[in-house]
Amino acid sequence: MKKLLFIASVLLLVTQACVTSRSLSKKGTKLEEAGQYTAAADMYYQSIKKNPRNTNALIGMNRTGQRVLADYLQVFSKYALAEDYKRATYAYIDAITYQQKIKEINIDLKIPPKHEDKYEEVKLAYISNLYEDGLKFISLEEFTKAEENFNEVYKFSQNYKDVAELRNIAFLEPFYRKAERLKDEKQYRESYNIYAKILDRVGNYKETRDHQEYVLRKGQIPIALSSVKTGRYRAYAKSFKQYVLSAIMDINDPFIRIVDRDDIDKVLQEQDLALSGRVNSDQQVEVGEIAGAKYAVVFDVPSYGIVERPLRKRSKPAFEQYTEKYYDKAEGKTSYKTLYRKKTYSLYSAFRKVTMSISYRIISLSTGEVMGTDIITKAYESEVLYAVYSGNKSRLYPSNDGHVSTSRSEYNSLQRLFKGNRKLASREELTAEIYQISSKLTAEKIVKKFQ
Repeated sequence: MKKLLFIASVLLLVTQACVTSRSLSKKGTKLEEAGQYTAAADMYYQSIKKNPRNTNALIGMNRTGQRVLADYLQVFSKYALAEDYKRATYAYIDAITYQQKIKEINIDLKIPPKHEDKYEEVKLAYISNLYEDGLKFISLEEFTKAEENFNEVYKFSQNYKDVAELRNIAFLEPFYRKAERLKDEKQYRESYNIYAKILDRVGNYKETRDHQEYVLRKGQIPIALSSVKTGRYRAYAKSFKQYVLSAIMDINDPFIRIVDRDDIDKVLQEQDLALSGRVNSDQQVEVGEIAGAKYAVVFDVPSYGIVERPLRKRSKPAFEQYTEKYYDKAEGKTSYKTLYRKKTYSLYSAFRKVTMSISYRIISLSTGEVMGTDIITKAYESEVLYAVYSGNKSRLYPSNDGHVSTSRSEYNSLQRLFKGNRKLASREELTAEIYQISSKLTAEKIVKKFQ
């Protein structure tokens, strides 16, 4: 029975679709009889979309579609005769677009060969005029107008003369000139970014790659990273320096170059002498040149603390649920009742927290000037809290003032304890967390200082 109802439903839907298609086809016929061919063609088109096998709609679409296409071609011919090559070109494209639309419903409308030949002639005249005007705009250094012309030519014929190269010139030349001006003004980073845009467009343009490498060399900032060599927490400062080095590398700013040389410590030692006044200004420049660094960033860890509570075990009261069978005289049958018996479970807890303060100074190696300082304090902690019970954990309920608590929220809280965290993060792991987060923040601040 269900199968028959399903088949009937499908047939009803098909019938409704056919009725809709037929009604659209009939409207198309009436419109066609009234001489409204464009509207009729649209009705036939919709009819076929509803039912691709509607014969009357297919025949009507063929008939009216060809007339609509002829109207498009008539517009094309009018503009072609008037030598309005742009409008003629786009009128023909409209005809092609309509032809392709109707082809989607498997009806192939025909364009006479004479129109195809005329279109090629018109299109050639159109792009030829565009090309010549583009050359004029280039000579007048009106690059935006030139680019518009060459892009239009390129759209119709990518291999037309040297249009591919000319459209690049029209697009790139204003950028190139701006980059060159910024280079002369020693705005190396801005110039570098514009050269990068040019290289993204083409492989190279007027030796752009060489110019980009030049401004990078001129504008690149060599920075030495170091850490204090004295103090209780100097080992932490040294480790943090390595994290910052990695974070700066991840930022990948081409204008930041990290100097990694064995004599950095010597540079900083001699710089300390400069800061104390025992090295003259000429010698200060030499100090910076030892490792090729212009600036140094010195890291220190002024404070490091740990608070921890070792793992401890406590016995906690609870109640285990169970059922007991009894004979109910009033009902005259055996029944069951829920009871609770006292039990204990073990609660384990531990805690560890690491707090660290990190500072850094940015120093000019040529002048000894402290250009920036900052201090970051971070803390990370880890807690162990879980319960262990040798019996059936799902039947264990918490105790509240010596009485069983059947509160759903309190029961759930106890059950979560059996799945609680059992691993206490080590001091090294918590310290590494501080390094990880603080180094990213520090690296961003350092890089931003030099941008």
